[in-house]
Amino acid sequence: MIEAKLYCNGDDCFLAWSMPWVSECWGFAIARDLTTASGQHLTGFLQNQIGFEGDQNAPHSHRSSVQWPFQRYTWTDHGVGQGDRVSYTISPVTKTAAGLSVDTVAAVTIGPVTVTSEGNGKIAGYFNRGILLSQFMASRLGAKWTKSDLVKLKTTLEQDDSDLRRFLMGQLGERLLSLLDQAKKGKWHVYGALYELEDDTLIARLQMLGHKAHLVLSNGSDTKKGSDGNAKAAAALGGVIDLYRRMLWSEGLGHNKFLVFAKSPSQPFLVWTGSTNWAMTGLCTQLNNGIEIEDAGLATVYLKQWKLLRDDRRIGRGGSDMHFGDALMTSNDQPKIGGRGSLGKWTAWFARTSAAQEMEAVTRLINGAQKAILFLMFEPGSNGLLQVIQARLSPASETYQPHLYVHGVVNTIKPTPGEDVHVELVARGTNNPFDLHVVQPEGISGSLGQWAAEVTRRDFLLGQGGVIGHAIIHSKMIVIDPFTNPTVITGSHNFSVSASTKNDENLLIVQGNRALAERYAVNIMATYQHYRWRAYLQECAALHKTPWQGLKKADTWQKKYVAHDPELQFWLQH
Repeated sequence: MIEAKLYCNGDDCFLAWSMPWVSECWGFAIARDLTTASGQHLTGFLQNQIGFEGDQNAPHSHRSSVQWPFQRYTWTDHGVGQGDRVSYTISPVTKTAAGLSVDTVAAVTIGPVTVTSEGNGKIAGYFNRGILLSQFMASRLGAKWTKSDLVKLKTTLEQDDSDLRRFLMGQLGERLLSLLDQAKKGKWHVYGALYELEDDTLIARLQMLGHKAHLVLSNGSDTKKGSDGNAKAAAALGGVIDLYRRMLWSEGLGHNKFLVFAKSPSQPFLVWTGSTNWAMTGLCTQLNNGIEIEDAGLATVYLKQWKLLRDDRRIGRGGSDMHFGDALMTSNDQPKIGGRGSLGKWTAWFARTSAAQEMEAVTRLINGAQKAILFLMFEPGSNGLLQVIQARLSPASETYQPHLYVHGVVNTIKPTPGEDVHVELVARGTNNPFDLHVVQPEGISGSLGQWAAEVTRRDFLLGQGGVIGHAIIHSKMIVIDPFTNPTVITGSHNFSVSASTKNDENLLIVQGNRALAERYAVNIMATYQHYRWRAYLQECAALHKTPWQGLKKADTWQKKYVAHDPELQFWLQH
């Protein structure tokens, strides 16, 4: 009677299910059977933090989904971790004369699955927990926090032994540190190209590698000549590691964040890349991703790029020392292609390019999508790949496809003083033209039923004076047709024209690896669901409309799902 599917990455499980209309069904109870990676066996019903409307539910309260059933058909479980073995039983909860009753006859069990970051072959996708910062800020700081409280918080997050730091940086930070420790133990060489280097723990890991660490370090976001955002790190590493400075200033940004691991200078074998800057903010307070690929061919490609960056020079006007010379640009303008077996096909691009060749390549992939496009973006600009995706949903466009499933979140920092970070939620739940919602990525500014107030993004960004940092979604990833013709696109590239024409960037495309695409799709959906709720509150405020107040004491909540729900159709067809 119930149709259900289960998808996971190394930190979350995403469930989707459907059921025909059932009279007096007040929602669903979800039981979880979990064996942790350490061998502990845990069973029980998932908790719901939403109670029935009209009841006096205290803030922070929660009850079993038997008592407060889930009135929806998708759910992301954040209570799992790498190596866990888990299954779920989804049961209708019906209203009877005796009260709420779990219908075990109609129940369905999905799983077990092993929770993992790994894709097919020697590849894995890792994510941190920066998305949880707004709720954390509310519970940690309280209602009357000050800037000094944030300074204390920042100090805590910068400490290597902080439980809070470990929680927020999640598997992404844990794996990055683990790789550097493995390099030290195995006496590997590590070649890195970095945009920001501010985190003391990561700087210490590089120091431990000594001259087996080879680093091309940019001047960070300081574009004024003579400014150096990484001066402190350079001073700590100079003479200790093999350090090269790539000072672009007004020429662009040295925006890479990649590592190449090599058993000897002639034996590169593993690449780490993604969106994560080597700063406390990148690890803990922004949403970021990292991808690890053990493939000698790809590692050779990235090591060659590292050497091109190290050696890049050209003569500018008046004999000035400039960058983006012929050797680098000639190489950047060509794709590097490889891969085999279960890993799938990989294509590596490096920017800047002379004619946006990498943007054209991704545009072709987007326009070839048949089922779905999922994405997270940071600062994609007004004429980049976001607009290519939007065109797929516009009836006026030649690339329009009415049944394409599209979900994504976009962060943009407005340059005008006093403006907030903005989030765009791109989605379409019917065959109508796409809905584009632009909202401030705020928490809940006042109590809503039993939901506790979150610290608002306006307070967090503008009131704290830049103590923590200002980007919430910093990931750059696109997933196309994850279950039918899977493609994952990630790296440092912001999918913008400015990234293509001005910056050092890397963009990695992996095709044919369904397990990797699933890992990324789960992270995107967890992020989308987090911000969709906040967008809904913003919409209600703008329309002077009372928002949803809690669970319905009736079966009418099923109407919006049972009739026609493209989201469920997409997740359940595979």
